[in-house]
Amino acid sequence: MKRVSILIALIALCAIPLNTIAQTCSTVLKSKNGTVYSANPAVINTVATSNQVTVKVKKTGGRAETQVNVYVDNVMQPNPIEYDNGTYIPSGWQTRTLNNVNGKQISVRIVNQSVANTFKYDAKIEGMSSNITTTGDKSTGRLMGQTNKTIYTNASCTGKARIIVRRTDGKARGNIRVWQKNGNSWSLMNNHTYTFEKNQDKKIFVVNSNKQLKVELRNVSVGNTLSYVMNALAAN
Repeated sequence: MKRVSILIALIALCAIPLNTIAQTCSTVLKSKNGTVYSANPAVINTVATSNQVTVKVKKTGGRAETQVNVYVDNVMQPNPIEYDNGTYIPSGWQTRTLNNVNGKQISVRIVNQSVANTFKYDAKIEGMSSNITTTGDKSTGRLMGQTNKTIYTNASCTGKARIIVRRTDGKARGNIRVWQKNGNSWSLMNNHTYTFEKNQDKKIFVVNSNKQLKVELRNVSVGNTLSYVMNALAAN
């Protein structure tokens, strides 16, 4: 009987990680657009949050001969993206896919090789991430009395978003409210309005939605502060 109990406990222990694996969604890790002159390359940097990321570049104007170099941890990758001199604009995005890059620094450098001409572009680095905030990361700060902090999310690919609000310092009482985007307007989700009491150090809840969200933390105190960490993750 004792052996059976031990076996059951081991099975349960092994099953725990399966329930805590973070869900991930396709996301834009970094994006940039603008005009590149001969003296100053455009540089886009990010850290990969998944094993595979895709670099995408689109010419939108200009006539400069241009080369787009991609680096992983400062090592230049083969097969750069090249644009010939002239006004011709290729249709769609020119892409390069990088593998086995999780946690590595990704750098894209758009180099104008002409002296007199410019190169206009859109560029982005796409990957997978559990974070669904529009900034791609958690938000930290301190709220004085009667002030707010709002974070925005992309739509969760799982149809569920885990909202995390943590107190790191301060004694203020707070309110947490969530809005869902419908078309061009935001509607308050009354079932996701919470009080963040002075003695609470965290509030974590799941919103069933496949739409963009905005989450507001308000310090309702007058004299006390509220230091916070706010985040939104794809939930299973």
